[in-house]
Amino acid sequence: MQIEDKGTVEPSKMYFAMTNEFAKKALYYVINSGRFYCNTNYQIRRETLDSFLFIYVKEGKLAIQYDGRSFVVQSNSFVFLDCHQPHMYRAIENKTVFDWFHFAGNASKAYFELLYAKNGCVYKLYEQHILLNLMERIIKMTEEDNVEEHLASIYIQQILYELNQYSNPSDQQMEHKIKQAIAYMEDAFQKDIKLEDIASHVYLSPYYFSRVFKKSMDSSPIQYLINYRVNHAKKLLHHTDLSIEEIAAECGFNSASHFITTFRKNVDMSPKQFRAIFF
Repeated sequence: MQIEDKGTVEPSKMYFAMTNEFAKKALYYVINSGRFYCNTNYQIRRETLDSFLFIYVKEGKLAIQYDGRSFVVQSNSFVFLDCHQPHMYRAIENKTVFDWFHFAGNASKAYFELLYAKNGCVYKLYEQHILLNLMERIIKMTEEDNVEEHLASIYIQQILYELNQYSNPSDQQMEHKIKQAIAYMEDAFQKDIKLEDIASHVYLSPYYFSRVFKKSMDSSPIQYLINYRVNHAKKLLHHTDLSIEEIAAECGFNSASHFITTFRKNVDMSPKQFRAIFF
């Protein structure tokens, strides 16, 4: 079926699945699916829809708003949304291509809540992942109007299993994420960055990210960021004659008074006293 949604272009397609009553009672089941090619006019905004949604972004980028949070979904990323809640997604590059399907099933909400608490709704894939193959199989079934409902349910369950595995990364994977987070903080420390920004950068929920970061670094992410800012301030106090106000701005503090209070709390002396001793 060709699509007339604003912002979709050829060769976008949408397919619908017929579902029997047994599947609705006992299985995960596909509602519709498709592959969309979009420009920046494409946007979907809903208050509610009785389904859950998987998206795989193949090219370009999507912006997503969900649960009061904003996400930028890059290529080779997977998205899981509960469409019962208000949500929005739109293309932010002119050539954005993504596969998708809506589904439902008795355990869908419980699985979504489990995974969202761990990881949020965006999963950045670092290699060709089995999720891609499972998506292809389900879309092909609906395209050919030949959905084997028990098999489709198995595929959806396997996608949920793989997302749960992704949300419980190995020690090596988590170490990589923590290194990414540290690099991000050290690169952006002069900006007004928050815990949500750091966690989103490594595709983890703020709560889960904070827990694993503290376990690994013996410090919360925000305290690490503060320590880095204070340490940079020490260097500027020692090596330059910049004013306290200028140093506060250079180190990402929103005011000189905030900088002075934070510096004193962490160093047990004011910036002025530190400069007098070490300049």
